[in-house]
Amino acid sequence: MKSQRIRIRNIPADTAVIRRVRVKPMAVIIVMLIMDIAMLLMKPYLLIASLTMIMLALFSLFVMPDRILCEFTDRYLILYNDHDRVHCWMIYYEDIVSWQYEWHPSIDTMVINLVDGTSQSQDMYSLLSVYKYMHQYAPGKMKKYGGRKSVI
Repeated sequence: MKSQRIRIRNIPADTAVIRRVRVKPMAVIIVMLIMDIAMLLMKPYLLIASLTMIMLALFSLFVMPDRILCEFTDRYLILYNDHDRVHCWMIYYEDIVSWQYEWHPSIDTMVINLVDGTSQSQDMYSLLSVYKYMHQYAPGKMKKYGGRKSVI
């Protein structure tokens, strides 16, 4: 098994990251900000609602913390799920036996089972952010979750 826990500084620098999943959905926040500014300019009678939404978007952009949850490359998946924020898990796609996305009331979790019998879990906020790439690089390895929601 080639998958291992490494220091973040030891991630190969020549690897191209195909997809980076972050905590904050930056595209959604920026689109919301642009729409709110347009609404403010086009409908002046919605001043209070527009300003409230603009302030919420700016607060989300500049004040709320953001971090990387995982990165997809062409050979492996990098999970930033360690509590010390110095280490990460480099999981090669051929080491993945199965993976599943679990919905919970507080936070969603993606669980990856490896060939040596261990499993890694990563907190997630949207299945759509990882679904395409997990099916592209680990095809046919998704397990159905028997929780409160059904999987795509």
